[in-house]
Amino acid sequence: MPLRVSDYMSEKVVVVYPNDTLARARNLMLHHDISRLVVVDENFKPIGMVTETDIAKALLDESVRDSPRPIDGILVSEVMVSPIVFIGPRAYLKNAAMLMIKGGFSGLPVVESNGNLIGIITKTDIVRAYAEHYSGVCKVGEIMSSPVITVNPLHSIHRIGKLFDKYKISRVIVLDGVKPVGVITKTDLTFRLSGHKPTKIKFEDESRRSIKFLRVPVASDIMTPNPITIGVNEDAVEAAKLMLNNGISGLPVIDGSGSLVGIITKTDLVKVVAMRDLEV
Repeated sequence: MPLRVSDYMSEKVVVVYPNDTLARARNLMLHHDISRLVVVDENFKPIGMVTETDIAKALLDESVRDSPRPIDGILVSEVMVSPIVFIGPRAYLKNAAMLMIKGGFSGLPVVESNGNLIGIITKTDIVRAYAEHYSGVCKVGEIMSSPVITVNPLHSIHRIGKLFDKYKISRVIVLDGVKPVGVITKTDLTFRLSGHKPTKIKFEDESRRSIKFLRVPVASDIMTPNPITIGVNEDAVEAAKLMLNNGISGLPVIDGSGSLVGIITKTDLVKVVAMRDLEV
């Protein structure tokens, strides 16, 4: 029988309220190691969704204001996506995948016919289904994205932020020549930089007067180094397993010489589930 949402959804849903602050939302994400929260009203009915990306964008937008507000001064209601698309527990998993791809969603609240929230289905859940049932369906090279948006270790975070906005992407690969040496996600720009202190460079001129400069944070300051990679000719199921086992959403794809040739993400795997009929 075809896979259904109830086979892979999570029944434990972490929620916030519209009047909660982004500080609370972020702390809940960090505590539960999740990247999205369902926003509910006083009757526990889902009315919106807030993700790490939403918080990152809000903080980046605040950073260019004359008087930026701290994270505990911004409400969830200002950032959440609303209204949201729901799905029922008996819907086919393929339909959930199609909704995510069509709407650009990373997760869907699962509701009963009366509108009560009973779970959530995410891209990670669909990737888990892929890992368990889609062996031999696709090679990595058949579904990866290429060319890849890249930066070098000394590119500024300002340039990286512009690349995210220009290409509507959520990660860039840091290259040393043609070899991937790091990965930077959109949330790294805020969640990592919030505790980053730029290095102070000190020197003295001929008069022995001390002069200090603050170095602008660059890619190497915030990237995740030594990224996990996958070969272009590997079964895409292996990519799914690597993402699940390491809690990541994308992998640089390399050829036999270790050179970067593409990137495969959870979205690429969800697209396969959305397009392929599978009986199990």
